[in-house]
Amino acid sequence: MYPDPSICRVGNTYYLVNSTFEYYPGIALSKSTDLLNWQQLPGVVTQTKQADLSHAKSNEGIFAVCIRYFEGAFYVITTNFAEFKTFIIRGVLNNHDEIVWDADRVEINVNGIDPDLYFEDGRTYVEFTGYIDDKGTKAIQQVEIDLHTGEILAGPKVLSFGSGGRDVEGPHILKKDHTYYLLTAEGGTGVGHMITIFKSDHLWGPYENKDGVNPIFTNRDRAEQPLQNIGHGDLFQDAAHNWWLVCLGTQPAAVGMTQITNLGRETLLYPVNWNHTWPVINHGVPTEVVSLADFKQHQQSLLNEQRSTDFEDHFETAKLRPEWLSLRNGLKDNLKLTHQMLLLHGGETTLAQQGTPAFLGLRQASHDEILTVSLATEATDLKQGRLGIASLINNDHFAALLIEADQEHFNVIRQQQVADLEINEVIGTLSELPEQFCLINHAATKTFRVVAKNKTVEFTTAALNFSNEAIAALNTGDIEGLYALGNATLAVAAVSRVKTGPISQKE
Repeated sequence: MYPDPSICRVGNTYYLVNSTFEYYPGIALSKSTDLLNWQQLPGVVTQTKQADLSHAKSNEGIFAVCIRYFEGAFYVITTNFAEFKTFIIRGVLNNHDEIVWDADRVEINVNGIDPDLYFEDGRTYVEFTGYIDDKGTKAIQQVEIDLHTGEILAGPKVLSFGSGGRDVEGPHILKKDHTYYLLTAEGGTGVGHMITIFKSDHLWGPYENKDGVNPIFTNRDRAEQPLQNIGHGDLFQDAAHNWWLVCLGTQPAAVGMTQITNLGRETLLYPVNWNHTWPVINHGVPTEVVSLADFKQHQQSLLNEQRSTDFEDHFETAKLRPEWLSLRNGLKDNLKLTHQMLLLHGGETTLAQQGTPAFLGLRQASHDEILTVSLATEATDLKQGRLGIASLINNDHFAALLIEADQEHFNVIRQQQVADLEINEVIGTLSELPEQFCLINHAATKTFRVVAKNKTVEFTTAALNFSNEAIAALNTGDIEGLYALGNATLAVAAVSRVKTGPISQKE
């Protein structure tokens, strides 16, 4: 779940931002020096006055983000759909090579989403998508603003209605060879998604839609391709001046005759040849594997092997690693790191509610992977309440495996919701606190398992129940992790997420 990528380069370091919707911290931020391996940095939005996510519904919150570097500072611009506010947050590098973000934001009074920042001759411009009438007509519009106050100095003016696809969005302006280019996404975020491009001799347009050019990148008519929903991209140059594209796409899993998406939308990287008027992205086809035979110069920028996405955390620092996510305005009093241990104190809010439950999760990164949670049983307190693991895609499509104390043993409970169907049943008992919780992901199934010294209790459910197809929305992906309710304390010694192979016929 790293959708809507935007990227900028400062020296030899690349900075990437992604949408986070209802998850906290808001605005995912990563950096890289080789374009293949990315270090997750702390999220940008960590305070309510930067963005209030307390009323964010599922699939709402922080929408598409743009990052740009201008006159020694980073600027991110986004829309918090929960407030319907578009705003800019400024950040600067400190002496430790860390970005320190302003606590205050600069609001821009535009009626739209997916904002872009473009700087020229000391002036600041914002492009965005929004309706221009009461008939549902969408267009890319532009305003000039005062960067420091957000005041609109000129506009809005319509730049483009797109090339004919629905929902023109995700604009980015760039300038090459004295020509302005407007990169957009169209077709909706599903299988019709595509990247389109327009050009003009003037910043304010008109922008030309050249016959035969658009869409410049899409798999909308290539159902056989393993990557789908290609769209919403950002063009940039590396330190050697080669052009690249980052864009979003999905890796649906084939389950029988059905394709389902549990990983959400991900960030993809493609080489671009831009020797003539229009850029050509990977020969125009979003393939899963890119041959660099025709991109010799690009290949010289890819010096390293891409590392595994496996994850392991023993909580050895006083700060939570930035890969972890909570909901809405984040965990405060519920969370503590101490003595190489994470303590998650339960709360009254559940995953089904529009609030901040005591839930701490990681993005599911592969169709086939195992999430393992190792308990510190000596510090786990289960006199009252419930604790365990959970996986969710929104607040009415989730499942949890929980334990609760019951006289001389512990009940193992399956708690699950699929739309209006709710399950809350005891599926077994344990005589002692367990050593581990596991979530075993495969393309078609999710198995929730609790492991004690001499006993294992588990249940299996269809991965379809946690898919974008199940909720008819394509903003987020599956988030899985720790969950505590009531007056319970879950003490965790380690968490790992390891990619595995697909399930065999015998299994």
